[in-house]
Amino acid sequence: MAMTRSQIETLDPATSSLTLSLDIGLYPRDVLYAAAYVFLDRAYVLLDRQDPRFVVHLRAKRPLDEATLQAMAGEFENELLAQALRHQVVDANQRIIEDVVAVAIAGAAGDVEESGGAGLEGAPLIDPADPEDGFVADPQGIARPWEPEKQGSE
Repeated sequence: MAMTRSQIETLDPATSSLTLSLDIGLYPRDVLYAAAYVFLDRAYVLLDRQDPRFVVHLRAKRPLDEATLQAMAGEFENELLAQALRHQVVDANQRIIEDVVAVAIAGAAGDVEESGGAGLEGAPLIDPADPEDGFVADPQGIARPWEPEKQGSE
């Protein structure tokens, strides 16, 4: 019977290390890399592939007991799920993200009309010829440099 979830293969408190194996079909490789990256601050991570499984070797950078190592295995599985969700959200919204970025760049360049973006038609967002437009206008005096005012004479 083939396993479809991750499982702890080894767990050794003497070396503060553990090995997890994951079904290759469960998570894309990018998700595995992203989850491993999150753990780099507290563990040395080695990724391997032994068909039909990915193998993740984690060795903590400080001594850990068995319960803490088991908790780390659970945290790694949680991180895999979080990264898988991020991956799905980015995939689902990739076209929207690209359109928003294209419109923002075109708008900053004063080129919204030709961009063919997400329906933003008309004048550039900032008119450099108009001193009252964009970053040049400062009706509340926010752009003044902050320096304590000199009191009296020195």
